[in-house]
Amino acid sequence: MPPQSAILHFGQQGLKDFIQYSNAPIDRQPAGMNFLSLDWRPPKLGQVKIVTEQSNFEIDNVISVMGTQIARMGNDGVLIMDVTASLHANEYTTREDAYQAYVKLMKQMSEKNWKQYFLPYSERIDKKDNLKYMSQNMGEVIDPSYILSFKEWQEMMDLTNGHMYFNLYNSNINLGISLSKTYKDDKKEQYMLRYSFEHFRYTGFNAISNSDEMTAEQLKQAFLDERRENEKDRKFKEQKIKLKGYHIDGSYVDPDVWQYMR
Repeated sequence: MPPQSAILHFGQQGLKDFIQYSNAPIDRQPAGMNFLSLDWRPPKLGQVKIVTEQSNFEIDNVISVMGTQIARMGNDGVLIMDVTASLHANEYTTREDAYQAYVKLMKQMSEKNWKQYFLPYSERIDKKDNLKYMSQNMGEVIDPSYILSFKEWQEMMDLTNGHMYFNLYNSNINLGISLSKTYKDDKKEQYMLRYSFEHFRYTGFNAISNSDEMTAEQLKQAFLDERRENEKDRKFKEQKIKLKGYHIDGSYVDPDVWQYMR
């Protein structure tokens, strides 16, 4: 097993980090995605810090981390990291202790300045509709600054069958966090967390077909075309969802993905 604590970066440093901790070669796949992995076994689970351009995310109780290098973008190093962890140190816990672990997770999002990220083609739902949207969309959060009370936590876990999802970003990284209740009986519960970190460089290039074959001018034009199509799609969705009583956040500004594609 790797050491219990690991610090992981994106880019070329990320490749060095994984190789240092695992002493294993890169798993090069014919499909064009190369993988590096770290795995821990109970009772000694991992503690991992994922370092981004302007912040980081610290994750306890880590079971595994997989880093991905895109072969056609090999010089960019690690562009994707997927982490699987337990919400709490013990495999099984009480609902009260699970709630405290959730609160700790929420506080880190705020303290490390992780913000709500809307996909370019998705509706910008106003945070005033957060609880309504969560209850009707399997726990998808649109206001990561709002911490549920214990009563709200219990009600939401029941409404969403134990699911909660966050879509966040910080500087050069977007991050999806999925929280799932995987076991429950009268006395104990089990929750798993899955984190998906993705560098905006990969996000931008992956959204454009044949982007690796384009000149700089062609790439910029394709990016602008994609943005226009996303805006058109988004406005149509927003018109529909307003009919359901939702409010739109007109102040939301997309992160500047283009700066990482140049």
